[in-house]
Amino acid sequence: MTRHVDSSTKLDRLVRSLNLIPYFQSHPDRSLMEAAKDLGRDPAELQLEIQRLQCCGVGTWPEELVDLEASWQRVSISNSQGMDRPLRLTPTEAGALLLTLESLEAMPGLTDREAVLSAAAKLRSIMDSEAVAIFDSLAADDPAESTPQEILREAISAGRRVAFTYRSISSDTTRRREVDPAKIFVTEGETYLTAWDGEASQHKNFRADRMSQVEILDQEASPHLEKLPFDPEDPFGYRMIAQQADLLIHPEHTWLADYFPITLGESVPGEPVPARMPVGSEGWFIRFALGQSDRLTVTGPEELVAKVRRRASAALAAYDGTPDS
Repeated sequence: MTRHVDSSTKLDRLVRSLNLIPYFQSHPDRSLMEAAKDLGRDPAELQLEIQRLQCCGVGTWPEELVDLEASWQRVSISNSQGMDRPLRLTPTEAGALLLTLESLEAMPGLTDREAVLSAAAKLRSIMDSEAVAIFDSLAADDPAESTPQEILREAISAGRRVAFTYRSISSDTTRRREVDPAKIFVTEGETYLTAWDGEASQHKNFRADRMSQVEILDQEASPHLEKLPFDPEDPFGYRMIAQQADLLIHPEHTWLADYFPITLGESVPGEPVPARMPVGSEGWFIRFALGQSDRLTVTGPEELVAKVRRRASAALAAYDGTPDS
């Protein structure tokens, strides 16, 4: 079945293609792979847009079309037909971009914060005062939000260890930690520190808003970066966790998969939905299963099911005031 492509989608594709002309004229030695990395694009998609460029121009005659030679090694543009500057943003597009940059300005842990500040300043300089007043909130940073992240970023730049008091959800404890910071990343609006934990001899993730009393230590950090596999699509490494729990989730509560690393199976109308969930911490998972016991049932593996049952029995015994047998 042929999909209908609306005019806005066609225009978006055309603009993306035309903006490649000034890019490759400014970077004549870039390979297709390098260009894709610079632009945050898929190489195959970029190649299709370059092919589309060969059908663009001021007319339909060959001499009126963009003339270029493209290979995986380089893209050479010999005749741009005057389209050698990026297309200008509309006021709405500029405002939306400024809002995005403004949110990035307030996001600690950026690898190139100066680039974001520079781009936002350039947008503000070309927008009229009314537009800036509408789109640019110029909100001040919340010190309670920004201080821990700023200290962590400084520690990574200086290559120093850090200490902080951390409230762990997985172990339900709060204690002082000393770690070797490796990287900062942001996912689903939350900032995390990945650091080498010497006590556990492995990398662990710490959520920044659960830290307090963060300080940089004098000792040099040993973040063991060579042992740190990082996949932006799976920043917590759920795919690498060997232990998986089998679940049955009530059909009306499958929304849990939107908030937890749960993979839903095939559903049958009126029946519980089978699912799987990685178990990185048994203690946390057991508390999770008990807290969601009205929404799901743990069905495997049997050893994990037994642990959940024992914890539930102990909780009921404590509640009833009777000894747990």
